[in-house]
Amino acid sequence: MKLEERLELLKEELQKEEFLKSKGLGNEVPFWIFDYPPEKELLVRDAITKIIPALEKRSIQVLEIDLYEVCLEIIEKKISAEKISAFEESKGSDELLKKLKLMLKSDILKNAIQQKMNENGGFQLIFLTGVGKAWPMVRSHSILNNLQPLLGNIPLVTFYPGRYSGFDLSLFGKFRDANYYRAFRLINTDNASQS
Repeated sequence: MKLEERLELLKEELQKEEFLKSKGLGNEVPFWIFDYPPEKELLVRDAITKIIPALEKRSIQVLEIDLYEVCLEIIEKKISAEKISAFEESKGSDELLKKLKLMLKSDILKNAIQQKMNENGGFQLIFLTGVGKAWPMVRSHSILNNLQPLLGNIPLVTFYPGRYSGFDLSLFGKFRDANYYRAFRLINTDNASQS
């Protein structure tokens, strides 16, 4: 099944009452992963910009949280771009990455996401985007683990540039993120091509 077809099926699935009400999950958290080939990132971003208004026309409010943008907001509050540049110049990229990871610990990101949720009430669905852009500063599985207590029965769809087997994440099809068993693969295409 082509990615374009999967995106159409995704739009249909997101409109279903069973999906929005998290029915049939057997008390599991309503976390979904829409995985896709990383080279199709721009196609998926474009599709998201069309899916959100289509859902809103059907009175389904979506909160999009771009993980990379959240990371930038946190960093910008703590340190200026000039200081980041100077730090990287003097200490190197590896040391800068270590420093950024400290600033973006899971609980800090969770609080920033909680704040976005509080500021944008009334949504029935959350899209988590920017996962690939936020790597390697942030690992997907740690964010998902920390979001579980915040969301209750609100479905979360993570747009994931890579592969989700149903129990582990492989970012860009190259980097194994970690075992993650709590999410469901959205628009499952076993034995189908994802081109």
